Amino acid sequence: MKLAAFAALLTSGLLASSAGAQYPQQPPGYGQPGYGQPGQSPGPAQRSNKRSDVEIGLLYTTAALYGVGTGAWLSMELGLDDPGIFLIPPALLGVAAPVGVYFLDDPEMDRGMPAAIASGMVIGAGEGIGIWSYQFVTTNEDEAWGFKGLTRATTLGATLGGVAGFATGYYLEPSPKSSLLTSSAVVWGAAIGTMFGYGGSDGDAEWGTANDSASLGGLIGYNLLLAAGAAASAVYIPSYEQVGWMWAGAGVGVAASLPVFLFYAGDDSPPAKRGFLFMGTATTLGIAAGAIFASGELDEYEIGRRDDAPLGNRFASITSVGPMAIPGGMGVSVGGLLY
Repeated sequence: MKLAAFAALLTSGLLASSAGAQYPQQPPGYGQPGYGQPGQSPGPAQRSNKRSDVEIGLLYTTAALYGVGTGAWLSMELGLDDPGIFLIPPALLGVAAPVGVYFLDDPEMDRGMPAAIASGMVIGAGEGIGIWSYQFVTTNEDEAWGFKGLTRATTLGATLGGVAGFATGYYLEPSPKSSLLTSSAVVWGAAIGTMFGYGGSDGDAEWGTANDSASLGGLIGYNLLLAAGAAASAVYIPSYEQVGWMWAGAGVGVAASLPVFLFYAGDDSPPAKRGFLFMGTATTLGIAAGAIFASGELDEYEIGRRDDAPLGNRFASITSVGPMAIPGGMGVSVGGLLY
């Protein structure tokens, strides 16, 4: 028995030695892809199509404000006068709305969807406020909508805007930057429209009549820039830096135009409110300058994310806008792609 066991052990050792001679031991990591080896370099990083924490945070904040506003509308409709009871619906809905977003985001929404919903709600609420404002300043006190009308207009506008934003995000898949551009555009439009409306009102008009023109101008400007921003988003995706420069250009335009009011100091000068016409012009030029000179700016912190590629049903994309010298003057060059 011992002899047989020794023979079996000897045989297995010889087989192992033979296998080791044919397949010598390899160094650790053999056969694993490594850096610096030909043909083994890692591929490009996968680009994420999921929303960022900042984007979903924006939707949470917007939803909370929407809930509070809707609760205020509900309290007004119920005729609640006691402050302690009046604030209960805003508190409940102000918490319930973000909770709804939490469940809507499970699984995580695609990039662009939260921003589209939030922008739609903000733009819709702004539309409601603009309509309420014009009605409030153009009617007598007995027929003015008042605070109840304000809550109705903002709640209805924000609800319709949120639905429209969801549909836009689902079918068109816009970049969050496009939503930011459109949201910014309506603010610029309302401000510039108000300037032109107030500055262009009758010079002898009283304060109340001038407010009518300012409110109408703001509402018109709001919707004109809403249409322009939405149309631009169909073919162009700005960078965050570019939108920031456009805001900076608007601020510079306002600041640079302030001295114009000094020229209206004399008794024989036209009404000082005419200066708002120049302020509106300077603000518009500042926004345009910011857009042109910041064209092509890249968001370095966005590298590695799916971004700026033609998305959804885009048929064209503007890739650059800049000044161009022409004989006897200056022009604007626009470059892009057709799909």
